[in-house]
Parts: sequence; structure tokens; C-alpha cells
Amino acid sequence: MNQHAFTVFVHLKAEISWLALSRPERNELTQAKIFPILQEHPNVHHTHFDAEAFCGFVSDIEMFSCDDPRQFYFFFEKFRDSELISKGYFTIVNIFPAYADGYVEYENRLKA
Repeated sequence: MNQHAFTVFVHLKAEISWLALSRPERNELTQAKIFPILQEHPNVHHTHFDAEAFCGFVSDIEMFSCDDPRQFYFFFEKFRDSELISKGYFTIVNIFPAYADGYVEYENRLKA
């Protein structure tokens, strides 16, 4: 199996309340509220993608990967409780879980 085969793509939409904050305020909020959650879950790996210039439905795409869906689930519960979501700065538009090369593992198991 691939390292960190379980991947989740979370599509977020920045709301007016987020855009009304200054860039230093946004950075401070992210540093104080989001980065600590990621540090509490070292088995969940994160990559951020900006999409606002290319899409009207979402502004950001977060990619989380880990070995076990429960690792993501426990992280995401805390993330949803964070101010980014609970205070309405961002709306969760879509969540797409996927397995990297899942068919390869499946076919290998068929051969076994």
C-alpha cells in the first residue's frame, strides 16, 4: 500500500467575514487556531491550495493525507470546531475522500 494512501480533499469557501479581516489578522488567526490543531495530529499531513482565481464555488482546497481514516476524522472534528468554521469565516463546500491507487491494492489482493 502507498504511504498515506487515505487522502481527503476539502473544498472551502472564504466568506465575507474572512475577507473583511486584514491580512495580518488572517495570518494571526491561522497561526493561533489552525496550526496548533495540525501539530496535535502529526499523522495527518496537510497541503493547502489557493483556488479563488480559478473557481467561483470554492476559494481554497485543503488536502489531508494519512494512513487511517480515523486519524483524519479526529483531526477534522477539531478543525470543524475551530474559529475558521464555527465563526463562519469559511464554509465547507465539499469533502472528497479517496484512496491513492486503490485499484492497484485491490488487484494485488485478487492475485494473492
